Amino acid sequence: MKKLTVSKIMSDTEIEDREGEYFPEKFYKGEKRYIVKNDIDVYTDEGDLLLKFRKNVISKKYTDKALKSFLEASKKKHENRGAAAGVLNRDKMANYIGNFINPGKFRTGFDSSVSGKRSKQATSNLSQSNIVGFFDVPDRNLKGKGAPCRLTVFNRDYPELWKNAIPFIQKCNELFKRLVPDKHAIQYERAQSTPKFAIDNTAFSTITINYSWRTALHRDKGDLQDGFGNLIVVEDPTNKNTYDGCYLGFPQYGVCVDVRGGDFLAMDVHQWHANTEFKSVNKAIKGDIKDKDIINGWYFNRMSIVMYLREKMIKCKDKTLWKNKAGGGYSIENDIIDYLPEEYINYMRYKYNMFN
Repeated sequence: MKKLTVSKIMSDTEIEDREGEYFPEKFYKGEKRYIVKNDIDVYTDEGDLLLKFRKNVISKKYTDKALKSFLEASKKKHENRGAAAGVLNRDKMANYIGNFINPGKFRTGFDSSVSGKRSKQATSNLSQSNIVGFFDVPDRNLKGKGAPCRLTVFNRDYPELWKNAIPFIQKCNELFKRLVPDKHAIQYERAQSTPKFAIDNTAFSTITINYSWRTALHRDKGDLQDGFGNLIVVEDPTNKNTYDGCYLGFPQYGVCVDVRGGDFLAMDVHQWHANTEFKSVNKAIKGDIKDKDIINGWYFNRMSIVMYLREKMIKCKDKTLWKNKAGGGYSIENDIIDYLPEEYINYMRYKYNMFN
């Protein structure tokens, strides 16, 4: 297997100062800069694994399952991705955002342009990004009374779509184990210490799904520090707006990767990373696309899927009662069960002996 050793071309201070900014494709052209399009293992000059990339290792049999399960959910816009969604930009914000209140670089309070009232929530730029699987942060809508580990809304509302995606997720887990066995072993052992919040006998608890989203410079937060992220791209055949570009780049090391449908990228998500720009293949935009989606490039046919383990899922290892802020007790399982459809409860009873 071809190996590449890369060195830092920006200092830690220089790269940190550019958090939330974008790096174009041309940044990766030149001496000691690389655009990867074929199988390769990339290490830093300190001997740390940065990424392993393999072309065409996930068959259509599996990617079709991902499309069926995740496509619609990946298109939903949210305003909670912080630096990854870029420096505050009104073109990338919801229409109801009025005056900014005490804005930072990535998040701001705001007055509603509809009601004129000040919101109790902060906001960042919108992104077509969602999470599925399990999460280690209580539902904010329950105001501190929710379970410390929980199902995502997707799992709660679409149990059959979730079940359909499991073979795809397990295939990715197999590739992770084969390519990065040491990191997989650490992550798998940690995940299985809380098996009811791990995805079907894999090293993952959580998946982020994105649609036509170019991320700005960021490091993933909340992932297991000793683990590794796994990136897969699935191209949506129902969308005729095809693309080039949108490489996943590590600008501090001057290397980026062209991940396309069926490819697999294992990567150190704790290093600074961002996407290059989308480049349209078509002469004209196809379909009825909203102006804001055109401005922000939210219309290309790229769905990206990132699988990982949440660092704080371990806090749910102890299945004894947890205390809420009022001083009362509740069990994790009993707290979750109130928010699940009956068919999901029955499936989890059968699969994991939960809720019995």
